[in-house]
Amino acid sequence: MEIRKNPAAGIAAIVCTLLCILLLGVKARGGDYFIIGANTAQKVRWEVSSSHGPNHTGIMALDSDIESSWRSARSESPQWLSVDFGAKRLLTKIVIVPGYRDNYRMLRYCIVQFLHNGEWFDFKRVDFNGHARRGLLARLAGASGTGDRMVVDLGGVDASMFRVFIPEEGKVDGQAAIAEVECFVGANSLRYFDGRLKGMCMPVRNALLPPNDAGFPNAPRAYRGGTHAGLDIYSTFADGSYEAIPVDFTTLVYAADRGTVIRADWKYEALTPGQWKQQSDYTKSNPRTFVLRSFGGRQVWIDHGNGVVTTYNHLSEIDRKVVAGGKVSKGQRIGRVGNSGLLGEAEGKKYGAHLHFEIWVDGFYLGYGMALADVKKYFSWIFATAEQPGD
Repeated sequence: MEIRKNPAAGIAAIVCTLLCILLLGVKARGGDYFIIGANTAQKVRWEVSSSHGPNHTGIMALDSDIESSWRSARSESPQWLSVDFGAKRLLTKIVIVPGYRDNYRMLRYCIVQFLHNGEWFDFKRVDFNGHARRGLLARLAGASGTGDRMVVDLGGVDASMFRVFIPEEGKVDGQAAIAEVECFVGANSLRYFDGRLKGMCMPVRNALLPPNDAGFPNAPRAYRGGTHAGLDIYSTFADGSYEAIPVDFTTLVYAADRGTVIRADWKYEALTPGQWKQQSDYTKSNPRTFVLRSFGGRQVWIDHGNGVVTTYNHLSEIDRKVVAGGKVSKGQRIGRVGNSGLLGEAEGKKYGAHLHFEIWVDGFYLGYGMALADVKKYFSWIFATAEQPGD
């Protein structure tokens, strides 16, 4: 079986993984899972022999980000990363990209192993030749060296589980690091969640994930007899600090990606308290087939193409450049946070201000039919890979 060298993949940066881990209370551990694509129950489980810390767990080698890496703890024992599909999986090739520390490659060689009859057997040794240190141009670009991406041609294998095994001699200074392990079926690789959502812009700068379960998709909404379809952003943090700051009517809202404006509610009219209560009482026990004036209030919807649409709800105002049919750029200001559509607005007050942010993929809101733990994991990944507006 032939191993071929290809140029390193493009650069993608994770900007706040540790923050999301802290917010969700997820501790670094030896194993976890990721989800293939959007709105799916397909889970791929991973496990590692050890991790250097919460920023270097096994998922960093499976997240389609060349600049994040799994790094083992310092040890005199062999190290490994295993991938378990849970069922038969067709595989045509595996791509391995080594990780770096201080611009030095942290992997001399590894062995691709498959599990057969309860025992691991060596399928192919992968040697990383060439310079152990990244060249000047690669360092300036922040990317791995051009000879690092090693392709293991499997020739077509049925497997439910494999691992990348690093013997003692394959490590550097007692540690091993892997930036990426990609699994291919034909020309397509398995992706960490849905690649269409990777690198979106934060709709609110330094936005924090909701403090409780009610702010995530699928949470019940008793006042209207419905189900939450988006993410509620109530707080941000200041640059250089993770202390939560409540959003208010001055907080700016930004487009998550470039696209075409589908809806911009320039003719929005607030409900009176009586109208709000009447609509709430009706929708508690009646299915909604058409909503003329929804509890989402003043809204902007953007079509990003490729099956992805985002919506921004409860806005207090819309930027004058945002009109239906017009184009917006990624990170463009589209309005300000508010409480439109909520009881506070109907009463003429400003309590309850937040951004209700929805992501729709292929006709379903992101998180539809998913367990709460998976929804939290999904949005944690989106926030970790998102760009900050203005950066």
